[in-house]
Amino acid sequence: RGWCDQACEQDLAASRDLEDVILSLRDRIMQYNLPYLSLPASTPADVALDVFIKLNTVSVKLSSFDIIVAKFEDKTGQSLRQLANQLVNEVPQVERYLEPEELILGVSTMREDMAPTQANYQRLDLPRLSREWPDLIAGVNWGFRFLEEEGIFDGQRLPTVAVAPLLSALYADVPSKLQPDSEGRALVRQYLWRAFFTRRYENSAASRALQDMRGLRRVLNEHADPTVVPLFDEEQYPLPTIEEMMLAGWPKRRETLARAILAVTLRAGARDLVDNEPATGSHVRLREYHHLFPFALLTGDGQMPGTETYRALNCGLFTWESNRVLSAKEPAGFFKEGAKKSLISPDQIRERLESHLVPVDDLNVGGYTRIKDKDDRAEKILVDYNAFLRARAEMLRGPMDALCHGRPWPEAGAAAPAFGTSAKAG
Repeated sequence: RGWCDQACEQDLAASRDLEDVILSLRDRIMQYNLPYLSLPASTPADVALDVFIKLNTVSVKLSSFDIIVAKFEDKTGQSLRQLANQLVNEVPQVERYLEPEELILGVSTMREDMAPTQANYQRLDLPRLSREWPDLIAGVNWGFRFLEEEGIFDGQRLPTVAVAPLLSALYADVPSKLQPDSEGRALVRQYLWRAFFTRRYENSAASRALQDMRGLRRVLNEHADPTVVPLFDEEQYPLPTIEEMMLAGWPKRRETLARAILAVTLRAGARDLVDNEPATGSHVRLREYHHLFPFALLTGDGQMPGTETYRALNCGLFTWESNRVLSAKEPAGFFKEGAKKSLISPDQIRERLESHLVPVDDLNVGGYTRIKDKDDRAEKILVDYNAFLRARAEMLRGPMDALCHGRPWPEAGAAAPAFGTSAKAG
């Protein structure tokens, strides 16, 4: 009350009004439940930090990176946020894949031979991170250029994010051994595609990535046998069977095998039907996920649950203009109706579909309206659909095997991949 009187310059009426406001706010605060947790001074910093973050219930959550920013500036006098901005300026494609802050922490822990986990982020040697910052940027630059060269253009198409910090951290150790056409480059290609096509990173991805990087380092630095890389154990981590590939879900979702299947088609070139542009980092962002065997056909006359239509092998990535070409009621209609809509020939449609590793002969089916009995019609659609999925899986198996064994595919200097082989064509 004395403070209010003084603040209001002895205007008692104004002072009482101010006091009423303060008492009202005090009453509101008195109803709050204020949690308090006392930790002994000997509590490890990462444990105390984890407790603090979990108790922090305000609308804007603190992240591990927020805390490390403060610690980094305290220990080095530098701003980690400014360094993160520098990373984005020098390697702008990073933002297409994941948050730069997440990448910095992941690469830094793996460079220190630790798994990229929340606990290990708090154990980072921050002065070392500052000293080795140019090496980190060089590794990130190489890692994401390598992903683009392998046909992985952004985070929406990346089968597993576990590979991103590993590639960047590995290059910083052995840059001279990862040049184009080198054995080291082939080794990393083998690692990358096996990471995509096996179940190695479905669980405990952080610790398994560290184990694999240790093995890769030994192969590159000590000429160890590649079998020291756990991922290369083909008995424990086999490549998928044809049946497993046929069951892989929609690649727009976060399913590793589904995105791996799409990734191979993008690496093959995956030209758009209308503009004939190949898949690139800028062009894939203009494309949509499209059913090759039409959704309406499969769920309508085909009497299938919608979930069965969302298969990776039934998916192609095309621009919306191309989707108009593919909007026929039956797959065979692509070649007649689509050609009329887009003013491109059926042969051009065939060629561009083949660049997506689509077995065109197995897709060029139809005539279902001539089957009068609805159950017979549904059975015929199911048979054709499964035959198409199997033919496409068979077509993908060769490229998958080549990439997962480190071989370049398509072969360097080849005019075009061996497209167009289907089950019907033998």
